[in-house]
Amino acid sequence: MISKFLLAAASAGFLLGAAPSAMAADAPKGPKLNHAIAVALTDIQKANAAKDYPAALAALEKAKAVSGPTTYDTLMINRFAMGIHVGMNDLNAADVDAEAAADIDPSEIPDADKAAVYKPALQLAMNAKHYDKAVKYAKAMMTATPPPSAADLTLATQAFYLGGDYAGATGLAQKNIDAATAAGQKPARSDLDIILASQVKQKDEPGAEKTLESLVANYNMPEDWNQIMGVALTTKGMRDIDYIYMGRLMFLQAGKMSATDASLVGSTASRLAFFGDAVQAEKLGATGFPPAGPKADADKKTIPAQITAGAKQNGQYNVKLAQALYGYGMFPEAITSAQLAKTKGGATDPTEADMVIGMAQTAAGQYADAAGSFGGISSANPASARVVRLWGYFAKSKANPATAAK
Repeated sequence: MISKFLLAAASAGFLLGAAPSAMAADAPKGPKLNHAIAVALTDIQKANAAKDYPAALAALEKAKAVSGPTTYDTLMINRFAMGIHVGMNDLNAADVDAEAAADIDPSEIPDADKAAVYKPALQLAMNAKHYDKAVKYAKAMMTATPPPSAADLTLATQAFYLGGDYAGATGLAQKNIDAATAAGQKPARSDLDIILASQVKQKDEPGAEKTLESLVANYNMPEDWNQIMGVALTTKGMRDIDYIYMGRLMFLQAGKMSATDASLVGSTASRLAFFGDAVQAEKLGATGFPPAGPKADADKKTIPAQITAGAKQNGQYNVKLAQALYGYGMFPEAITSAQLAKTKGGATDPTEADMVIGMAQTAAGQYADAAGSFGGISSANPASARVVRLWGYFAKSKANPATAAK
């Protein structure tokens, strides 16, 4: 089942994520600098401000030529060199400078400077794909003052993942998710993606399926639905009617159903005499069962008589009629028939009438009502329960889109 998760790595450009000016070295602070070096660094600042990079490089060489530099002198020279190279858009050279600064003994780096040392080192190491170094700098940045921003923590999470520290990546991403939830926001997509990717790497299928549910619940994206559809359709315990429900959900949210999955849904619908659903599946390439169109046309001619007969029939008759009505796109009539089934009693599946009501409400755009309907359905079968949850996620995402965490 893990093979069904299709994951793409973020680009280095996205991971860098900061403007060059934000990575420029700050003015000298902390321990006293060698006078000649301090003069050269001041010249670098002036040249950088004017974008006169040849002059900045010349001043950098003067600073490097001073004999007997202290560790702090070396730290600042590297930071200013990084600023020059970032301004020149030579990020490979800037990475060498930033890593040289960040690799200095932490006890030699003033506390007030640590955040400004480790954050750009993390960004540039990620850009250079030096993921082992990036993990080291991420850990150091997280203990620095001031505390890292949410964007910095997201970058640290990516560093842990790409550096192979999946437990660290998952733990930090979950903290970000918890903070977003507490703030009434939906979690950042990148945090959920990191957790899912880490779970896939560790072959944690139950965890990955749970995270994938969170993705569809929060983002309602077709690519996520495509994956959860594949997972759901191969889950042990799925009933015939559950395949119909999942097919209907995919029809509504416009995911790309494979011909194989469409055939599974369509053949099941044909066998259950839900010809409207079978026709929908045929449109997506379903095969392996008799053409559903003629049967649907013949059945639809008898629908008025079936509806009239429902008043004298039991709940099982009316709920199956409701299923057929849904398949033909007759959503108000499906709701009425399902409600009648509940008053009549006798349906073999106590959840079926409410499922039809919730699905028809969703298809009719009554999303808040549908979310309430799905919320009241309880199934002891884990596979069926997930199908109900997925419908609920879809209805809620339509009824009340949340604000994403930045």
